[in-house]
Amino acid sequence: MSLNRILSLLLLVCLGLPPSLSAQIYMSGSVHDLLDGQKIPQAKIRLQAQGLSLESNASGDFFIQLGQANPQFPNELGFRFFHNTVLWEDAASLSFRLVSLDGRSLLSEQSQAGYYLLPKLEQGLYILQLEREAKQHAFKVYSDGLQTFIAEPKDRQVHYQKSPQKLPLDTLRIEAEGYYPRAIPLYPQDTVLRVQMLKGDFDNLHFLNELIDPIAYEVLSSSPSRSNLGSVKAVKVIYNSEDGLMYYMNTKTYQYHSQFAAIHLDFRQGNAIFNQTQYRDNPQRYLYPANLNYFEKIDKYVLQLVAINEMSCENLKILYDKLLETSFFGDKLVFFSNKIDWDDCMGVPQISSEELYQGQNYQALNLAQNYGYLNKLSVSDLANTYLSRRDIVLLDGIPNEVSVVAGIITTDFQTPLSHINVLSHSRGTPNMALRDAWDNPKLEPLLGELVYLNVQSDSFVIRKASLAEAEAFWAQKEPQTPTILAKNTQLSGLVDLNQANHTWVDRIGGKAANFAELLKINDAGLSVPVPEKSFAIPFHYYEQHLKQAGLDIYIEQLLNDPVFNSDQGVRREMLASLRDSIRNAPIDPILVGVVRNWLGDFAQFPAFRFRSSTNAEDLDFFSGAGLYDSYSAKKDHDKKTIENAIRKVWASLWNWRAFDERSYFKIDHRSCAMGILVHRSFPDEDANGVLVSRNLYNENPGFIINVQYQEYSIVLPEPGILHDQIMLFAWSLNPEQNFTPEYLTFSNIPALNGARVMSDAELQELGDYCMMIKEYFYSNIPHSCNCGFNEFGLDIEFKVDSDVSPRKIYIKQVRPYL
Repeated sequence: MSLNRILSLLLLVCLGLPPSLSAQIYMSGSVHDLLDGQKIPQAKIRLQAQGLSLESNASGDFFIQLGQANPQFPNELGFRFFHNTVLWEDAASLSFRLVSLDGRSLLSEQSQAGYYLLPKLEQGLYILQLEREAKQHAFKVYSDGLQTFIAEPKDRQVHYQKSPQKLPLDTLRIEAEGYYPRAIPLYPQDTVLRVQMLKGDFDNLHFLNELIDPIAYEVLSSSPSRSNLGSVKAVKVIYNSEDGLMYYMNTKTYQYHSQFAAIHLDFRQGNAIFNQTQYRDNPQRYLYPANLNYFEKIDKYVLQLVAINEMSCENLKILYDKLLETSFFGDKLVFFSNKIDWDDCMGVPQISSEELYQGQNYQALNLAQNYGYLNKLSVSDLANTYLSRRDIVLLDGIPNEVSVVAGIITTDFQTPLSHINVLSHSRGTPNMALRDAWDNPKLEPLLGELVYLNVQSDSFVIRKASLAEAEAFWAQKEPQTPTILAKNTQLSGLVDLNQANHTWVDRIGGKAANFAELLKINDAGLSVPVPEKSFAIPFHYYEQHLKQAGLDIYIEQLLNDPVFNSDQGVRREMLASLRDSIRNAPIDPILVGVVRNWLGDFAQFPAFRFRSSTNAEDLDFFSGAGLYDSYSAKKDHDKKTIENAIRKVWASLWNWRAFDERSYFKIDHRSCAMGILVHRSFPDEDANGVLVSRNLYNENPGFIINVQYQEYSIVLPEPGILHDQIMLFAWSLNPEQNFTPEYLTFSNIPALNGARVMSDAELQELGDYCMMIKEYFYSNIPHSCNCGFNEFGLDIEFKVDSDVSPRKIYIKQVRPYL
């Protein structure tokens, strides 16, 4: 028995395959250049397990016989055909003569090898003459110029039964000079292989019609156009229904589908017409653009469509099947539905946002860079640990608050509009999430060291740094000039916000002043809906409360105390004592009485919200988001009284984190004061959300919406809770709509049972309101944004409530998004 036969039997025993199966396995194939289809001669071919080596012949063809010949092989001819190969079992010689139809002899050979591979021929018909044991036979041969086929009579064809065995028999490894190597699993069945090879030089590569392996995807891929995806690779694709081909674009070269279509698919009508005809369901459509994102952590290739794409489930299935047909993806290909229309498409495996992002390890929140000392800290120990503005803190969760630090790394993913990210955005400091950060070998050696951290859209850089480079960066980056805020405490009486405007920040605070501007917006009779019964309590009463209790003198003593200013622990304790004093000091009963009268003694609404409004927030250079506290007063409630709500809001001006934040921005604390914005409360809202009026993830004009069911928090979510995150494009191909919503994540609140938090109609309505607000503030309110309208950002809070009328949207707040 030959060595090769012994190796084959040993391999089959190891794989658990019956030896008789080996008798039926023949493999014929050819090696081709993936781009031009030309065959590659002398490619090195190796069967890995069996150690067999061969080469493709001068025509680029090869033949492999695994195991012994078929026990039923002998027939009256003594030979048979498989693809372009003549097979015979015994050691007898076989003579070959190939002639053209005009009688020219093209080859004449004799062989005892047991198989003979026909050469490459020009396109046409030929006659193959075989002689065995003095018997001659003639067969027709056809060539298409690339491959050769032998026309064997049907009554003599032998059909081998394919094995259902799924375990690979061996691995075929192919190498050719100038090409990426390939590895192809071989299964125990007769087969014809067409092996395609990708050239290593791809400088001029524009597209591929097939993805033969992960290397091909890598060659074409680039970072995704959206920064919210984290460490993900992206390839843009177009299916051309006219030629039936899939075009995998070189996404490093072509940023837009329309750009590629103009050059390679003869679509020369421009981007606008491309959008109108190739994304919408209409008779002119023949191209189907899509995106393929590879999420390495979950090892999935995710098919995604932009929300403006009007693709039916039927066409989605065609696109999905074509991707399977022309790629190596297999069951790794899934679809992410970012629009309700595609949720129930049959025959297309889908992945949820929870599954998609659960597999992600990295999330970029605030793209920035800084220097600091890397500290590892549990969230439970945060309140008792001193952190300075020179620390980069690694946390094992998401804290409710954190002092001014040089950077933040959390092990839990955050919402883009969470408090700590808004603060990081305002400070210009890096913020990121890394699920394995707690034990990450890249971070472990850097603990306690001065490091440089750069958070980028798809990755991050962290390394040791020198003190000299860090100090040079800090001196240039951090605020250096002290700021004294305008403060007017002369205005008394409750403020009708219809009479106020944005210049009243020095009297009622930024939140109330911006709310007053919301009342002035009116576009063709359409006004912005705001909470009912609104008014403001000016700074006068806060200042009066401090003086009557002697707390103004105490504050001055604190600010001049060197221990208070140098010791964070002492500072925390003394600020807590100050807040207690403000909350416990007697309040002016006249103020409480006029407030109660304005509220109508809770006759119309059973609860009102008292919201912090200082001159140290909502400023062009200082957001102040989440620094101060708001409280409710309820009808006939022992603790949630008007008195307590007012005093607790006043006290929050001296929250430790608020004090620390103002210190970082060099704001004089003596110039700060607290006013209060009051309006009816939303104790049972249907939804709450935050919107940023510019696209945070790419250049397309639009809004980013984060909205959650009922009272579940957007800015301080519980671990594992997702919300609806929507990219609301400020344009639409549908003439009946002004906006196009595209979902990035979906809420996983069980009570929703998979439904969206807001309807499409509500998103259109919210978009209209917010566009009115953006246009008004961009054109009428002074701002420091040296930018175009699309880049102008506002942070807008809203509610959806059914207490007054079914599912009404309310705009609660607007502030600059720095």
